[in-house]
Amino acid sequence: MKLTRLSIVVLILISMISCGTFEKATTLNTRTNYFPAKKNKIPSILIDIPTNPDTLKMMLVVPSTDYWLAMGKYMNYFDKVLTYDQFESEIVKKGLSDKITSLSDKVGLNRAYNYFQPFVILEMTKINKPGGGWFAGLALYDPKKADVIFQNEIRLNLMWDGWTDQGTMFPLFNSMLDYLRKQKINK
Repeated sequence: MKLTRLSIVVLILISMISCGTFEKATTLNTRTNYFPAKKNKIPSILIDIPTNPDTLKMMLVVPSTDYWLAMGKYMNYFDKVLTYDQFESEIVKKGLSDKITSLSDKVGLNRAYNYFQPFVILEMTKINKPGGGWFAGLALYDPKKADVIFQNEIRLNLMWDGWTDQGTMFPLFNSMLDYLRKQKINK
């Protein structure tokens, strides 16, 4: 009897823990045109600077993983999406390494913007705010302006949600989609 109860409790705990995915890219829901996020998870917008949609959508550079590359493409906004590694390789292939000597500082990124093509960089942010807990966010960096043009954040509820796509990443991406779509409207 005790073993049966323990088994049931363990199964319930396992099912509760496994209610979300982590770094499993997915396409937009065709009905809502958003990623499948938990409805009660709404990120705060920290920076929202209007920008030219024609240059904004030309190219997105993402961290060098399959997840980020897929999510960048699945947003269905950018003409071209490259990982940081692919971006560096393209610069070398085009013979621009003498003009773009660094991609690790604002000057080098601005030169890449001018000599290669317009682009923005998507970065993940994580911060522990004293007394506030852990926050994760997305930031879009514009090398032409040498500044972040969009940044959001969401409080991580590691006790109940964990760090999942549905509770953390998809709400952040949906918030960024709102920003991108707003740029199209303001054109």
